[in-house]
Amino acid sequence: MKLTQSFNEEHFYKGVVDFTVREKPVSSQNKNQAKVNFKNRIRKITSTSEFIITNTCWVHIDYYCSNFHRLKNPGVYDMDNIIKPIIDGLTGAKGIIIDDVLFDRVSVNWIDTGLNDHFEINIEYPNLLYVKKEDLIFVKSENGWCFPTTIQEIKDRTESIKLYFDYWEKVQCEDDYYNVIKSLPIQNFVYFSKVKDKEFNFIDLSAL
Repeated sequence: MKLTQSFNEEHFYKGVVDFTVREKPVSSQNKNQAKVNFKNRIRKITSTSEFIITNTCWVHIDYYCSNFHRLKNPGVYDMDNIIKPIIDGLTGAKGIIIDDVLFDRVSVNWIDTGLNDHFEINIEYPNLLYVKKEDLIFVKSENGWCFPTTIQEIKDRTESIKLYFDYWEKVQCEDDYYNVIKSLPIQNFVYFSKVKDKEFNFIDLSAL
């Protein structure tokens, strides 16, 4: 599979990561094994990235295909059906972002081409948070909230991380949230069920 990618740290630092997958997307209505195989082929690409995005980002997908075949094909994929399998391939320990709950925006375009079907992924955000995959660890509370960080950050900022959890766990309503928002970190918390089966490492908050 030929591909174009920008996984060096300069791109993450500047908040724009791009790569190309030179094959046809699958539909969310395809059989499960086809979707699993497709997800794994995307992760074969994203696994080459040394870094992973840990917070809010925007995703843009350009699907290149023949306009003639798209319009003349009764079984052509609906645009919304190609999104989920692609998104699933972007997440997890071998992906490029920890989980799709952090996507603030997803956009998709059809683009006419005389070449074989393929698609381009653009991930960006003005303040893109990322870490090295080998350094990533989640601190997990008894209530299931997880905070993405690194071992070094835990060593350097243990009390700050505990304080973040203290503020977050006390939020019970929207008013609570806006009362403490200035004391919360830029990095979002994610719930354990979102990331538990994605091959990440965890440490209990009580162990800090």
